[in-house]
Amino acid sequence: MSAASWIRFALLSVVASAGMQAVAAAPPVDWSGTWHVQGSVALVSDDHARMFVPGTRDRPPLKPDYEREYRADLVRAENQGNPKATDVLTDTNTLHCFAGMPRVIAAPFPYEFLVTPQETWIIIDKAVRKVFTDGRDWPSADARWPLMLGRSKGVWEGDTLVIETVDLRSDMWLDTTPLMLSSQASIIERIRKIDPGTLEDRVTIRDPVKLTQDWNFVRQYVRFDPHEWPDDPELCGGPDDRNPVIDGHVTVQLPQDAKK
Repeated sequence: MSAASWIRFALLSVVASAGMQAVAAAPPVDWSGTWHVQGSVALVSDDHARMFVPGTRDRPPLKPDYEREYRADLVRAENQGNPKATDVLTDTNTLHCFAGMPRVIAAPFPYEFLVTPQETWIIIDKAVRKVFTDGRDWPSADARWPLMLGRSKGVWEGDTLVIETVDLRSDMWLDTTPLMLSSQASIIERIRKIDPGTLEDRVTIRDPVKLTQDWNFVRQYVRFDPHEWPDDPELCGGPDDRNPVIDGHVTVQLPQDAKK
């Protein structure tokens, strides 16, 4: 059985279990189908930004020290792939083959949603965000640590799913630029359907270490044609990886040049 088949089997099992244990009906929303983010995926906060253009950057309300740090890191990041450059920053999505949170809010992958009374699963490529809506509290302090996708719990306000995410890693880029949050950051999302083919995610990022105030933006997702096939999950890091990172530089390796 393929990895994708195992994921589908696990999801169906959870949905069936949740349905049997539910004491209340699932929220009256229809988020079925496959979705993709609308507009550019260059910046998590901007659906018009262009990919791989020098000077492309986010505009969060950074404190002065972190604004200077971000500007310096932008220059280092623009030298990815330049064999003559030194002190280069490489995209963490390339290094880990994983986008992480909040980057998955605006990733170039298919999105699917499975809604049950106890939890909602947001499936993005090979990542699965589990948003618990069963009223549980956060784990105790000694049972928490930073995670790629953080920890998420939510509540339903009518047809809007309000998600809070904490325990984020502080070494992951937010998008294609080297902007990173602190370990004390948290993210609030309000997801709802605004028309039959569009979901809206109103995002608030709070970071008392790096930001002077809340950072707010909105992203939208549009539904694929129901007859369109989604892409395969992105895979990398194995012997057939065509973009290995060597001495901090992203390189390109053609299939015929790969080592046997």
